[in-house]
Formats: sequence, structure tokens, C-alpha cells
Amino acid sequence: MTRPPLEVLRVLDGQVVDCYDPAIGLTLPEQIAWAVSVVRRPDDGGEDDDAGASWLRLLTALLRDPGAPRLRTLILDDWSEHALDPWDVTFEDGDPLPLMKRHAGRLARLERLHVGAFPAELPPARGVCQGIGPALAKLPALVRLDLHGERGWELVPAKGHAGLRALVMHVAEPDDGPLADLVEAAFPGLERLDLWLGPAVLESHDDDELGAALASGRFPRLRELGLRGLESSALLDGLAAHELELESLAITHSPELGDDGVSRLLSARWLPRLRRLDLRGAGVSAELAAELAGQGPEIVGDD
Repeated sequence: MTRPPLEVLRVLDGQVVDCYDPAIGLTLPEQIAWAVSVVRRPDDGGEDDDAGASWLRLLTALLRDPGAPRLRTLILDDWSEHALDPWDVTFEDGDPLPLMKRHAGRLARLERLHVGAFPAELPPARGVCQGIGPALAKLPALVRLDLHGERGWELVPAKGHAGLRALVMHVAEPDDGPLADLVEAAFPGLERLDLWLGPAVLESHDDDELGAALASGRFPRLRELGLRGLESSALLDGLAAHELELESLAITHSPELGDDGVSRLLSARWLPRLRRLDLRGAGVSAELAAELAGQGPEIVGDD
């Protein structure tokens, strides 16, 4: 399904979305979700042969804007889809990381950051997420980070983030190892973690690592976990083997799991403590859903 253009989607979780225009500036920076985007309206004349440079000029202008220190929500929309030739993109032309490393401190009050394809969709089958992981330490007020795209890199801060409460990482084919970075980092405030875990993400990743990391002291407040795109039950075995403090678990967009894969959760000692278990698109039978519900959690499944 083709995602609607950014200009059409005007609301993000109840917050008004608008595209940044240097001629107008950051009006109401505390209330509007401002987007750096080169998306075109139908009458704007097509694609841009300098989309990356145009996008980077917009980000530069936003960081210089007098309202930047009061900005609460920022969307760094993927620009590569609007390049003249999306199959031959020079990503360095619109790389936000060098600029954010130098000037992210201008966004000291930023609470929510969305990087990549917007609006987001599952499975993540389009767009690029040019992450700014190494610059996130300069955003101390950040509480939610959304990362979306078919491809992506520099996604997760290697040393973690003390204040982040929600991390959504839906990137199908990362160029580096964000999951390895994630399990080694410390996120003491993280309450919600939502991951796309297709085969390209789990490549060369030990099946037990995620469960072991979540059970360690590096994620002490984690209560909501989303696992999307799983094709193997091995990671669920790893989760079930560890003591977790989860209240909500979502396993979706994983039709290959079926009853054989999802039934691994029955051995988890933390299953009775779950309040909600979302199994939409996991290929689970009504019989197994009923057995899981008998352990305590409310089951959300396919109609």
C-alpha cells in the first residue's frame, strides 16, 4: 500500500504535523510536530535532483531557528525517495549525523524524534533511516525515538541513553548491527521497546542475547516489548528462559511462527504476569490462544 504524502498526514498521536519552512519559522514549537521534509505536493513539479542537499539546508535552517530550543517533537523524514534517481543516491548529500553531532544541543528540550520513512508502515518495506545514534547523547530530554525504513544505519547510541522511555526500531535491513549495540548498551529509563526482527536484523545474532540483555540490569524499567517480523522461534526460546518483568508483549507480522513457535511462551515463568499478549499475524490457532489466555494475559489476535 502506498503511504500517504507527508502533507496529507497532519496528525501524529494527536499532535499536529507541519513541514518546516524557513520563511515561516518554528511557530508554536512546543505544540506542533515539525518535519524536515522535501516531500512534494502533486503540483510541485516532480522529484528533486538535489533532494539531499535541499533537505540538509532545511535541517540547518531549523537548527538555527530561534524556536529550536523550545521544540518538543521533530520528524527527520526520509528524503531519498524524492531524489531524481532513487536507485543511485549519494546519501552523504543529506546525512544529518555530522550536523547533529555539532548542533544537537540546540534541541535541548526535544522529547520525541522520528527518523526515516514517515508515515511509518509495517513491514518496513520502503525508505531509508539515516540515524543519528552517536548524537543522541546531546538530547537529554529525549523520551521517545522512532526509527523506520527498509534500510538504515547509525541507529542506536552505543552507550545507551539515560532518559529514553520508548524506542521503536523498525528497520528491515540495517547496514550495521543495531541489535548488537542495543543489547550492550544501558537504557535505565526504557519502558517500551518495539523491534522489527526479520532475518537481516537477526543475522549473526545469538538467539539468547536479547533475553539475557533484557533480564540484566540494563533495562530495569522495561514493561512493554514488541517483536515484529520473526521467522524463527529460537529468539522466543531465549526470552522464555529468562526472568522478565514484562506486562505487555506483542508478536506480530510473524505468520511463519504458528502454534509451534508461539507455544514456546508456555514455558516462560513470567507469562502469568503478562496483562496483554498481542498475537496478530503470528499464525496462532484459537486453541493455543485459549491456552495462553488461561495463563493470565488478555489475548489480542486476528479476527
